[in-house]
Amino acid sequence: MATEVDFRDKLDELEKIFKSMPTYKNECVSTKDLRNLIVAIKYERTEEQIQAYIAYWDKYQGGKVRLEEYLASCSSVYKTSEYARQYAILTDVDKDGFISSDEFQGIATLMCTHDLRLTGKSFAEFVEEADTNRDGKVSVDECAAWFEKQVNNSAQNLKSEFL
Repeated sequence: MATEVDFRDKLDELEKIFKSMPTYKNECVSTKDLRNLIVAIKYERTEEQIQAYIAYWDKYQGGKVRLEEYLASCSSVYKTSEYARQYAILTDVDKDGFISSDEFQGIATLMCTHDLRLTGKSFAEFVEEADTNRDGKVSVDECAAWFEKQVNNSAQNLKSEFL
């Protein structure tokens, strides 16, 4: 994989690229342009990762990528908790502030594909570990914190294997 690109310094350029996509209309592009968009911004992803992003946007956002969400995603792409929070909010289809089993499947698939250090967990394991206030539900913030913890734990485990 390539080195990390800090997209935060390039938001104007990213917006121009987004607006140049053939399906651009009303501050959105179709997922038909998502592969070309990823290539155009030089965000190196495998075909499997690109397909997972397309599947996510098709299922949870009706096949449309909105400019505002795209720019927010680019700004947080290397900050797992911010990235997870953004996608937890987007995946919270009923907008109740909590992550259901179906919503967890969507964000977990996306996050595990996005960051290969993450491994799959069941929804029950997710709720057990992420529900820090023990109300039986996982909020968007608890979800983001849980994903960040998963990345930190996997990084620690990898580090200890080489020491």
